[in-house]
Amino acid sequence: MALIQQTAVALAVLALWAFGDAMGTFNPDVLPPLSDVATQFVAIWARPEFVAALAGTLRDAVAGILCAAVLAIPLGILIGMSGAVERATRTLLDFGRSFPVVALLPILVLVIGANAQMKIVSISIACFFPILLQTIYGARRMEPTIVDTVRSFRIPFRLRFFKVILPAASPFIATGLRIATSVSILVAVGTEVIIPITGLGQQISLARINNQVAVAFAYVLYAGLLGMILTSLWEQVENRLLAWNRRGKGE
Repeated sequence: MALIQQTAVALAVLALWAFGDAMGTFNPDVLPPLSDVATQFVAIWARPEFVAALAGTLRDAVAGILCAAVLAIPLGILIGMSGAVERATRTLLDFGRSFPVVALLPILVLVIGANAQMKIVSISIACFFPILLQTIYGARRMEPTIVDTVRSFRIPFRLRFFKVILPAASPFIATGLRIATSVSILVAVGTEVIIPITGLGQQISLARINNQVAVAFAYVLYAGLLGMILTSLWEQVENRLLAWNRRGKGE
């Protein structure tokens, strides 16, 4: 039922777009005709740079998520395990998650250079805080009964970490990774638009410079689809890995 509703909304948006084109409501230099975008959506597969751009965005987005996760998950668990540390770092973390990554791009270009490594670093910074904060929430939010049981039986730290804290934090970590998946594509494409690095964003920028508005929109649609596919794939993995959590909630 949900899929039918989502499809209906998408078709309604496309119908509104086509109707606006027919009535001359939209400026074609800003919003090109739907038919032109649909034509370019298929035609750009014949462009030699398309596959390289798609692969560049996907590769660097995944690399950025992995780098962020390797750093954020252990650090988030360590911070979440201590209430004093969590309170002491709260202001710093709030500042970090609110700081726009785009403001760091000029500095990153100077330090690293305008290359794929710089893009991966910017993606990692943007993905780091969603994963870190969700991990902290997960490590902090344990059932009081579980906490009392662990204290009463004086369970060793290693066993407590792998059998209590990590499983309790896993659903929150999965949520952080899901958020980071969408963020990674946004930051990757945004970085490529601003700085000439191989990817979908670079092709969007070049198409716009050459006044190929329909081509630019086609690349934008592919960037959105790439984000949707990555998020959907992660949700499938999450459903398998955390099936025990869903069963426990009666889902």
